[in-house]
Amino acid sequence: MSIDSLLAVQRSSYAAATTRFRNVLWPEAEALGRDELTTLLDRHRYCVLATARADGRAHAAPVAFIVHDGAFWFATVAGLRLRSLTARPWASLVVMEGDADIGEAGASHIALTAEGPVTLHAIEDWRSFEAEWLRRHTDPPKWAAALAELRPERLFTHAAR
Repeated sequence: MSIDSLLAVQRSSYAAATTRFRNVLWPEAEALGRDELTTLLDRHRYCVLATARADGRAHAAPVAFIVHDGAFWFATVAGLRLRSLTARPWASLVVMEGDADIGEAGASHIALTAEGPVTLHAIEDWRSFEAEWLRRHTDPPKWAAALAELRPERLFTHAAR
């Protein structure tokens, strides 16, 4: 997993964000560090991936992922997601857990959101990260028609500590 690349994107995202976003909405002081980000991504094998349909409507659905070489990778069938990414190669994703905000009882709210361009690859390319895929998902993606690589241009995290 390439956490350093993701942390670099997070730093540049906060640097480009508005003061209100950085200090109030998703305070930079509450962003995840290296160990927290690694742990969050290790705990979650699925995220919600959002793409845009031909008519502009959003399509969001859970999808299995891995992080490899600073990007999020997904296997996908020949369906709506693949058609959408072929026509509009951009997506965003969310990994989230917990409901308790700062000072509340329960599991702490932790979230990651990322967005960026998507490159489609032949399904055979999964061999370049086979060990990581099998560690996280047990079975090879024989069912998939293609791989999608989301290389984030913006990435924000938040932990209600």
